[in-house]
Amino acid sequence: MYRIGILERDENYLWRLVGFLKEHHKESFEINVKGGGFGLDAVDIKAVTYDALFLGDGIENAEIKTEEIPSGTVIGYLTEEDACDERHIGKYQSMEQIYRQMLKLCEAGADSEEGVAESVESAEPAAEAAQEHDGFRTEHVTENGETYCVCKIAEAAVDGLAVRMLSGNRIKGLLQAKYKEGVWRIRITGMKSMYDYVRENDGTKGKEQLLRFFADMIATALSLEEYMLSTDGLLLDPREIYVDKSGETILMPYIPLKSDMCKDAGQCLAEIRALCDTLLTGLSGEEKTQAAEEEDACGGTEEFDGLKKNAKDSLELKQRTKARDKADTVTYIIRKRTGEKVVINRSLFKMGKDASYVDYCIKDNPAVSRNHADIVQKPDGFYLVDKGSLNHTFINGRKLEAGEYRKLEDGCLMQLANDVFEFRSLTK
Repeated sequence: MYRIGILERDENYLWRLVGFLKEHHKESFEINVKGGGFGLDAVDIKAVTYDALFLGDGIENAEIKTEEIPSGTVIGYLTEEDACDERHIGKYQSMEQIYRQMLKLCEAGADSEEGVAESVESAEPAAEAAQEHDGFRTEHVTENGETYCVCKIAEAAVDGLAVRMLSGNRIKGLLQAKYKEGVWRIRITGMKSMYDYVRENDGTKGKEQLLRFFADMIATALSLEEYMLSTDGLLLDPREIYVDKSGETILMPYIPLKSDMCKDAGQCLAEIRALCDTLLTGLSGEEKTQAAEEEDACGGTEEFDGLKKNAKDSLELKQRTKARDKADTVTYIIRKRTGEKVVINRSLFKMGKDASYVDYCIKDNPAVSRNHADIVQKPDGFYLVDKGSLNHTFINGRKLEAGEYRKLEDGCLMQLANDVFEFRSLTK
């Protein structure tokens, strides 16, 4: 949200503009007023720090002088004349266009070539802050005193449902974020990365807190399904996971990218556990400090041994299972009504009639629920789980309780409401 001031001689026009902005774009602007009025005394540039000031015709050099405006404040001009540059906004175009130009100026910051002072808090150099991840890139920027982790995502690649869920809910354990004009902006002001936290708190209490963080991260991962979010979106990088100012809360970023892959809860758990090993042995090939080596020698990391071993074992099992399944088996279902063959190409395969959420959409059967059932791959095979469907899920005529996992055998019949599927898992 940007704090803006507007100085305009025509108070009727000013009332209309401010009323429109407050009604339709209150999430973008905080418009400060003084004494309940919108006259020329409404903006006190000496008492309030503004991100932007918008001046009507004749205001500059009359009521205020631009040299009195604090450094870092963007200046825009509301004018009846033809706009001569991007800082000039035509008064009598649509209110929505005026809003977009105001927002653009706030986001872009000052234009130094036009003589407008740049913000004191400038973006950090991308070369220092940028991080490469699998399929995307993040960098840290500071704007108007706020720090963000930003990621550019083309609209064609963004998961719209995930964006709506994340924007409309405060999800415990996830960082707040917004998507606008191709940029996913995650607020991290005043926070410390998990990586830095561990380096600065490497004693016994710090490790105990780290264990609590892991437990909280697992709880968050398990809660995502309630919001129709996949654990694929979690960015499990200790440089991008943050501890809040209190030092008590861990917050993870979620990147709303469309993906053909889908992790189940077990795979996500293995990755979270693997963070323990990563944080203890150092990131990016960094050598252990002497203090860390001495601590290891005296048994300072004993409480982590079990987690480290489980993480390694889980990841090895995941890799062996994935390689074996890819090479040796073909898994699919056949819809009896139509004869359609559907390949199960994910470890978590969602079925229902909500095309924006599921992997296989059954849109021609109103008896099927929006998110009816999942097929979940585990190391010992595939399981069917009912997601609380209205008309229930069955295997060979036997009803599953909501949330119940039941193993699928080759040739068995799955039934979602009144739609029957044959499950096949064949060795090549």
